[in-house]
Amino acid sequence: MRTGNLRKWLAGLVILLALIAVNAGIWQKEQVLKQGAVMILQLAPVDPRSLMQGDYMVLNYAITRSLQQELYQQRQVCDSVPQTPCLPVSGKIIVAVNEHRQVTQARFDSGDPLKPDELRVNYHMNAGTLTVGTDAYFFQEGHGERFASARYGAFRVGEDGSALLTAMLDENGKMIQP
Repeated sequence: MRTGNLRKWLAGLVILLALIAVNAGIWQKEQVLKQGAVMILQLAPVDPRSLMQGDYMVLNYAITRSLQQELYQQRQVCDSVPQTPCLPVSGKIIVAVNEHRQVTQARFDSGDPLKPDELRVNYHMNAGTLTVGTDAYFFQEGHGERFASARYGAFRVGEDGSALLTAMLDENGKMIQP
């Protein structure tokens, strides 16, 4: 009988800890959305068929193309030359933003202190593509044509470098309403 009660208490404790962990993650993301620094990334052209596949669009960012190439070239060297340090497939980049919060430059983080117009942002290399924030934007089905005019993605960046996509913007920097 005591073993049955102990199992119930342990199961309840595990559920409680899982709920605490999930809610802590939600709270952290809400704080980034409220207090994170604004960063606007120009979108790079992507396969337009993704707009026709349903209620999402594939995202690629213009600023990451040179970083992606640099990472690829550096990987070739470090794979062929022993003892050569490699950039990690996941890490941080430093982005410079202008007065309109648009990203103008990006480089891999070397640990130097940030300048006032810079942000430290997480990146991840997956299937040959360097991703900052997210690689997809989901919207209500049937609204694909509206989002086809998207030219920028607006993000909030947390102190830890996490970037949360908050809106898609047109060529004039106006938010596209769903």
